[in-house]
Amino acid sequence: MRKRGGIILFGLMILVFTGCASMGPGSVARDRYDYNTSVAESWKRQILLNIVKMRYLEPVSFMDVGQIVAGYSLESGVSLGVVPNFNSSAFYNSSLTGKYTDRPTITYIPLTGNAFIKSLMTPFPPENLMFAIQSGVPAEMIFKLGVASINGLRNRSAPVAGFRPAEPKFIRAVEIIRNLQIYGAIRVKTVKTKENPGTTTISFWSKGAPEEIALQVRELCDLLGLDPGAEQYRLVQDVVPESNREIAIQTLPVMQFLAFLAARVDVPEQDMREGRASPGAREAIGATDDKTRFAVKCSDSRPQNDFVSVAYRNRWFWVDDRDLESKRLISFIMLVFTLADTGKHESLPQITIPAQ
Repeated sequence: MRKRGGIILFGLMILVFTGCASMGPGSVARDRYDYNTSVAESWKRQILLNIVKMRYLEPVSFMDVGQIVAGYSLESGVSLGVVPNFNSSAFYNSSLTGKYTDRPTITYIPLTGNAFIKSLMTPFPPENLMFAIQSGVPAEMIFKLGVASINGLRNRSAPVAGFRPAEPKFIRAVEIIRNLQIYGAIRVKTVKTKENPGTTTISFWSKGAPEEIALQVRELCDLLGLDPGAEQYRLVQDVVPESNREIAIQTLPVMQFLAFLAARVDVPEQDMREGRASPGAREAIGATDDKTRFAVKCSDSRPQNDFVSVAYRNRWFWVDDRDLESKRLISFIMLVFTLADTGKHESLPQITIPAQ
């Protein structure tokens, strides 16, 4: 019986280690989720930290994750010994040993030089903006936060740089564009040929459209000075159009977009009195018409209901998890970085997971 029990125990050990021999397939679902969640969370915190730092006029800095190498190793050992006994059956001794090691290597790439200029200082292409609107991103969010003007109609400026209210015609034009977006009445198309690298056109559904839509299209044409008889309009990046068949959109760089949000950070009154932080939206003259519902709260202790939070200057700055508008804007910033990225990546972020 003892001999049979030892053989069975040895067989079970072999089966256990055979089942653990391949760690790769089982780690895919776990690692993909864990690293995706961690990278996304770190991006949220990095974005919030830079928004707060801009309120205190400190340099903005971003660190991207370049490569992740997660190394696993599992060392195992099985021993089986026999102790002879001349008076009775032999005794069997067995032992099981194992060692598990998780040693990830993560490469970080600081955003500097040309990458910094392209990502933060260069206005993003207006065609990317319009394609984002056509894909469903709310038009009022993009235009109010990422556009300086459309056909000469000026948007408001960030209070950190000097507050200037938006022109009423700009606000009305954005409202109409949002309504047309909801009805699916905006068409964006890019045509590329050998002679032309790409021309983007915008058209509005007016012929055969419901009366409400047709009236709003005519009003939009009147606000932007467009030819109402044209079937499509050429999209250009400029302050004013060259003709009544062009839509000129002056986009903002990500840096100004962040400055706009930084003006809405809740800064302690003591820091304001001591001149440690710049004036915000509440302190700006004429900012009473500002209806942007973005808020970064400040507290001395770590918040409990936070969507994202960072520790800075011995305080906690955070966005409430119940504040849907602020959460939407924080998430939208990642899209803004994508819209602003027009260059080619030398190498994409990689995750390499050797399992031994």
